[in-house]
Amino acid sequence: MDAVDIVSALLPSLMMFFAVSLGANSLERYVFNYARGRFRLDDLVSDADRIRNQLSDIRVEYDKLVETKAELELRLAERQSTYGTMMAREVEFSDARNMVIYEVGTPKPHHTGWYVKLIGPEMHEMFSGPGSAVAAFPGRRTARVVMWGIEDEHAARLRTKKIFGALSEVMLIRPFNGKLRLGDA
Repeated sequence: MDAVDIVSALLPSLMMFFAVSLGANSLERYVFNYARGRFRLDDLVSDADRIRNQLSDIRVEYDKLVETKAELELRLAERQSTYGTMMAREVEFSDARNMVIYEVGTPKPHHTGWYVKLIGPEMHEMFSGPGSAVAAFPGRRTARVVMWGIEDEHAARLRTKKIFGALSEVMLIRPFNGKLRLGDA
């Protein structure tokens, strides 16, 4: 076999290779145009872009809703905390030990008693018992007392007196009709 036989045997293959390589670009364009027309690739690409834009808009709206939810949860937590505090105070006021008051004197028919809230030294018996409460000042406590048999003008002077020494004073004095208000505690 000589070179001429080899070239003549390979020539059709080489011609086919060159023809295919030259026609490959046009074949690729033909297939692309066919697929574009047949499967509407341009429409699919524009739909995909539109959906991507919608997803980004939805994401922005979702982030805003998450922020709003966080603000609402913060307000809810504040209100629940306030409600819990109020419930704790209600439980505190409904406790019978917190309604204990001291009585000075004896009640008489048709005489008004005086409800007095005092602050004084914690070493005194009245300020260390179950009817007393903690004060904001160290070494001092508050106590609730009902005084019977005191005249009106004496009750008015009582407001300015120091009852149990220099550290005591009257915080509140009002006529007592036998009922304590929640604000009196």
